Amino acid sequence: MEEINNIQIARYFNMQEFECPCCHCVMIHPKLLKLLIKLRRLVMEPIYINSGYRCKKENKKVGGVKSSYHRFGMAVDITVKQKSMHDLAIMAESAGFLGIGLYDTFCHVDVRDHREHWEG
Repeated sequence: MEEINNIQIARYFNMQEFECPCCHCVMIHPKLLKLLIKLRRLVMEPIYINSGYRCKKENKKVGGVKSSYHRFGMAVDITVKQKSMHDLAIMAESAGFLGIGLYDTFCHVDVRDHREHWEG
């Protein structure tokens, strides 16, 4: 069976990458996609989306906060193979992301309207 969200939405990204693993729904803020494309050009290697949109049930399952930007299609958790998460976070800031969370195995980026950086 062909996957429902197997749709190319940008040169580097497929809608399936952003879908909720629970319900397969997708919500992507246009600014998020724009900045991810910009970041992809900066890192010059594939960006892997570990977590994109999350429905209420999935967000609760993974321990996300109720007001998580993932719930509104405004955040993704990403990794790349050839760069450290610290370097990825620096490049994300250069691309224009304001919300950046640095974790051991991924980097959270979001399109909130104010600068906030943290380590988890």
